[in-house]
Amino acid sequence: MSGDSCLPQHHTSTSSAPPPPPLACPKTKTCSYRGAVGLGNKYVRINVGGNLFYTTLQVLTKQNSMLKAMFSGKKEVFTDKDGWILIDRSGKHFGSILCFLRDGTVTLPKGRQAVQELLAEAKYYLVQDLVELCQNTLQ
Repeated sequence: MSGDSCLPQHHTSTSSAPPPPPLACPKTKTCSYRGAVGLGNKYVRINVGGNLFYTTLQVLTKQNSMLKAMFSGKKEVFTDKDGWILIDRSGKHFGSILCFLRDGTVTLPKGRQAVQELLAEAKYYLVQDLVELCQNTLQ
């Protein structure tokens, strides 16, 4: 599976193949990404409100954001029994957050309400440039 996709990957339990082992975190309730320097090409599996995403530590720590704090060991992260990092937020706009972190730009969703939703997520994750982009679009 490619980390280039901005679309969430949906986890299904009907697959005959066993789930892949955790990439960066042991199967515990909590873990820390201390010492993430040098792990930029390591893939991380994230479950945001039931939507599953794959990305690299490099993308998550690229900008000064809450995600950087989470994946550089400054904030505690939680995992499920299969090693997926859990974030208790709606996953609806998380793909857009990841695209913005990767590229520094993103196609905003259509409609004022959707942009407001993305703005709320950008504020939560402290992605300031995306906050400003959404706010400028809403004015």
